[in-house]
Amino acid sequence: MQTTHTPQVSRLKPPLFVDAGLVMTVLILVGFSIIMVYSTTAIVAQERYGDAYYFVKRQGIAAGLGLCLMLLLSRCSVEWLRRWSPFMLFACLGLLLITLIPGVGHRAGGAQRWINLGLMRFQPAEAVKVFFIVFIAGYWSRHETKIPEFVPGVVKPFMLVALVAGLLLMQPDFGSAAVIAVVTLAMALAAGVRLRYVLYSGLVAAICACVLVVVSPYRMQRIVSFLAPWEDASGKGYQLIQSLIAVGTGQATGLGLGGSQQKLFFLPAAHTDFIFAVVAEELGFVGSICLLAIFLVLMWRGLRLAASLVDDTFAFSLAVGLTLLLVAPALLNIGVVIGLLPTKGMVLPLVGYGGSSIVTCLAAVGLLLALKRHEGAIFR
Repeated sequence: MQTTHTPQVSRLKPPLFVDAGLVMTVLILVGFSIIMVYSTTAIVAQERYGDAYYFVKRQGIAAGLGLCLMLLLSRCSVEWLRRWSPFMLFACLGLLLITLIPGVGHRAGGAQRWINLGLMRFQPAEAVKVFFIVFIAGYWSRHETKIPEFVPGVVKPFMLVALVAGLLLMQPDFGSAAVIAVVTLAMALAAGVRLRYVLYSGLVAAICACVLVVVSPYRMQRIVSFLAPWEDASGKGYQLIQSLIAVGTGQATGLGLGGSQQKLFFLPAAHTDFIFAVVAEELGFVGSICLLAIFLVLMWRGLRLAASLVDDTFAFSLAVGLTLLLVAPALLNIGVVIGLLPTKGMVLPLVGYGGSSIVTCLAAVGLLLALKRHEGAIFR
């Protein structure tokens, strides 16, 4: 009697258990975010809105949406992402152009970076970072045999980077443009672009950044205030000075959770761009190092995953890009807070207050889990 063999079905682990270390690291950061957002905003929120939990509620809702999106995206097929990657560029351009439309894009603080959705404001640049990383990983995957060549491996993709960065600069959003450029350079190395081409591209990008600083008075003023903040202590140098005071006041173990004085109307953007300064003031050097260590663990988990996908250009470069998207802005933000880098509006990922930021960061984690979950099935 003829026997039939049924093909074995690959049983994939549940998304939240496929990389428990990565998930736990992210959940720790999200939980810490809720605590620190409350610590930095309770008094200000009570003063302005009559509700000490105003910012915490909004951050909690955004975190909940982000976790749902993370779970959903963790079930994505790698092949589905690969197939749809070319269309991600159109999503990037569409979102950035919509932001620039008068009456649709929302202007605040001299920048037009948001879309008003009624109950909340959405910052398309955050989603654009994820979309573009998926697109560029797909580009190098489709042109894998031509990657060592200069034009298809470097010129074409970096012209697309310049296009997206140009639209970001029109908002203006120099920080997001810089993050996309840095992450793309790292992904280029991961995809197999020759090292000298990447170095040339990085040099060109650095020259362009310097030109943008020189021709822009407000960017030039930021550089000057960064180099000599005490020269304009009540003006352009005020925020950096207050941040350094907060960091220095914390000393070894800090003033205790909730004990920050700088957050009481002294330090601007204490709950967003400069939340790390409040962490340093309240939890001290020890707490700051612990937070930095958690981000390094996040980077280790992501790059370890990338290393297991090295035989697939798309999956490997995508994992590298998503990991750096989560960690590079964190390192840049911390550098700004402690005075190593010029002041630039950039939220501390997964910790600082910002609905768009935390939702898209958790979406990036979901895509990393998708790569891990299908790690064994990619090459079948």
